[in-house]
Amino acid sequence: MAAPSSLTELDDQTLLENVERLGGKSFQARQVSHWLYRHGASDYDGMRNLSPELRTALAAFAPVNSTKIATAELAADGTEKLLLLLADGETVECVIIPEGERTTLCVSSQVGCPVGCVFCASGMYGVKRNLTSGEIVEQVLHARRRLPAGRTLTNLVVMGMGEPMLNLAGLLPALARLHDANGIDMGARRITVSTSGYPQQMAQFAAADISYNLAVSLHAADDELRKRLVPTTKHSVREIVAAANSYFGQKGREVTFEVVLLEGLNDRPQDAAVMIDVLHALPCTVNLIPWNPVEELTSRGLRRPASSRVDTFAADLRRGGINVTVRRQRGADKSAACGQLRIRAQVDRAKVTS
Repeated sequence: MAAPSSLTELDDQTLLENVERLGGKSFQARQVSHWLYRHGASDYDGMRNLSPELRTALAAFAPVNSTKIATAELAADGTEKLLLLLADGETVECVIIPEGERTTLCVSSQVGCPVGCVFCASGMYGVKRNLTSGEIVEQVLHARRRLPAGRTLTNLVVMGMGEPMLNLAGLLPALARLHDANGIDMGARRITVSTSGYPQQMAQFAAADISYNLAVSLHAADDELRKRLVPTTKHSVREIVAAANSYFGQKGREVTFEVVLLEGLNDRPQDAAVMIDVLHALPCTVNLIPWNPVEELTSRGLRRPASSRVDTFAADLRRGGINVTVRRQRGADKSAACGQLRIRAQVDRAKVTS
């Protein structure tokens, strides 16, 4: 086989075959895997119980990781955003979000995003390509190495750059690795995957052996308004909600519907009324997310709603029988919205090459 871009691209069987081909024993493949995922080794020198000969052979075969941290920005509230440089020169973002005993990592699934939500920086330049399973896993490995002593990653959300349902080939093996008791060993209930709504792919996701949490980026329950906010959508709101309901029926996992609130666009009483009508019969939670302003999108006339408008919208939904949470803004002083760090890096690179 052709040499992989990194060891993180190999499943257990392929890793075993190559360790044996390079002169190692089967138990040493398990040792390599443990160094990668349990201990987070970033190079072969740290794999101390492997022979020097095997370490040298493995190093000639493939690097441990194919990605590296290009930029790290730490906000005053402890949120840290990482810009990762991929082997082909592209970049993606992931974000470490500490809050009390909980530490959540938000990871990306694609380079860029094809969905093109009007309020989102991630899709401003479209999508370049899918991330490989190894590139998804390495976001977790990089983030874990940056945690202070005594703090561990407790939760994973696939809500960064990209549309996860359009990269199930890379995503599902990555999640299986992260869930594996012999790997990073993160419980499925602590892993949430977000989608803007692709019913066919949501059904494929439901067919996966492991039952992860599902979040749907709804933003509006009215088809015309949602089309304005998510111009690429090809499915009606009720089709998307039906797919979410089917996921709940198969997995027994309550679905979260995410709504980025924009002042005067989707935060009005009539918007809440339509959402109640569409969602009231489905066991679910609506997560309200006041928009994080993006400098590059201010010309579109978008505004973050005042807290009073968010509270009123939440109260309307609750009176309609909907369970509601409101997301608190994190990392506000450091490119809070997803995609901003990558955009800034692209702009800076363009200035250098022009």
